[in-house]
Amino acid sequence: MNQQETQYFRDHWQPNWGDKKYSGWALLDKIKPTDSVLDIGCGTNMLKDKLGDQVYGIDPAFDQADQLITWEDYKPHKEFNVYLCLGSLNFGTTQEVERQLQKLSDVTKSGDRVYWRQNSFGNDHLWHDDSRNVRFFPWSRELNKKYCEKYNFQLNDIQDDAKNRLYAEWIKK
Repeated sequence: MNQQETQYFRDHWQPNWGDKKYSGWALLDKIKPTDSVLDIGCGTNMLKDKLGDQVYGIDPAFDQADQLITWEDYKPHKEFNVYLCLGSLNFGTTQEVERQLQKLSDVTKSGDRVYWRQNSFGNDHLWHDDSRNVRFFPWSRELNKKYCEKYNFQLNDIQDDAKNRLYAEWIKK
C-alpha cells in the first residue's frame, strides 16, 4: 500500500463488520482459545476487545494497531498460527500483491490458517473522490486457486460475502 492509499484509509475508512456473513464477527467462532492471531491490516484493532492478547494487530494507518507498520516491513516477533487479511493485501499491482503473498507463505507453517476478506470488484469506494487513487486488487475465485497452488496453500473455503467481497480460507500445506 502506498502513502496515498494509507492516507485515504486513515482519513476516510470506517469499520463495518455487521454486513459480512463469513468474514465479520462469525470469524470469532473459528478462532480457538489456543490460537495466536496476527491481524494484518487490523484497522482500528476491533478484535482486541474480543480476543485480548491472543491477537496482535498491525496496520500502517491506524494508531489503534499494536504496531503501526506495513505488512512488507513487519518482522514477526513471535509465532502465529492464524492470519487475518480482512481487507488487507488487497491493494497494488499484481507484482506487489504477489510479494505480499510470498511473505505470507514464508512466515506460515504447515496447518496455519489464513482468513481473507477480498475485494472482488475493484474500486467500490466511489462515494469518495480520493478513492480513485487507491489501487484495488481484483481478487477472484480463479486467483485464489492459482495463488494457493503457487504459494503452497490449500483453498479450504471460498464464498461470496458482503457486497463485492469474497471470503476465503487458506490452510498452509
